Amino acid sequence: MTNDRSEGWLAPVTPLHRATVEFVDESEEVEFDSDDSNDVDVQTIAVRALARKAMSVREMERLLRDRDANPDDIATEIARLESVGLLNDDELAIDLAERLQRRKGMGASAIKAELAKRMVRPSAIDLAIETLPGEQAELCMEQARQRLERLRGLDREVQYRRLQSYLARRGFRGSDITAALREVLGNSRGSSAPVDDNVITVAFRDAD
Repeated sequence: MTNDRSEGWLAPVTPLHRATVEFVDESEEVEFDSDDSNDVDVQTIAVRALARKAMSVREMERLLRDRDANPDDIATEIARLESVGLLNDDELAIDLAERLQRRKGMGASAIKAELAKRMVRPSAIDLAIETLPGEQAELCMEQARQRLERLRGLDREVQYRRLQSYLARRGFRGSDITAALREVLGNSRGSSAPVDDNVITVAFRDAD
C-alpha cells in the first residue's frame, strides 16, 4: 500500500553561517579634539614672522590670534619674546620714526599716524617723537625747498597752495609750514629781495 502522505519528508536545508558582527566602540577609537588651538606652535609662528620684519607687541598678538592660538599660549609667548628683546615697542617706534623722517621726509604728526597703524604702544610713539633727530622747523624748510624745484614756472599762488598741501600731508605743524612758505616763496621770486606780504602797493590814476 502506497502512503501518499508527505509529512515525513522535509526539504533539504542548507546551513547558513552566522554572521559575526563586531561592535566598535567609537568613543574609544575616535578621538575628538574640541580645541584645535592646542596644536598651534606659537613659538614657530612668532619666530618666522619676526624673521621677516620687526613687529609691535599688538601686531604679534593679532597674528597669533588669527592663527587660533590659545590665549594663554599667546600671553606666554609674548612675555618670552619681550624678555629676550625680540619684541620691544620703544625700540621699534624710534627706529621707524627715524626712517620715516630720513627717507620720506615726514613730520611729527604723519610719523605718529604711521606708528599708530603699526599698533605701537602710545607711550612708545611719544618717546619716538621726542627723540627725533634735528628740528622739525628745519626739516619742514628743507622739504619746502626741495618740493619747490618741481613747481618752477607756476605762479606764486599755485606754488603756495601746492606747497602748503604737500607739507601738511608730510605732517608738519602749521606754524612751521607758514614759516617755510614765507621763506622759500619770498626768496624764489624774480627779485633777489624777499617780498614783504605786509606791504601795500597803491597805484595813482592820472587826472583827466
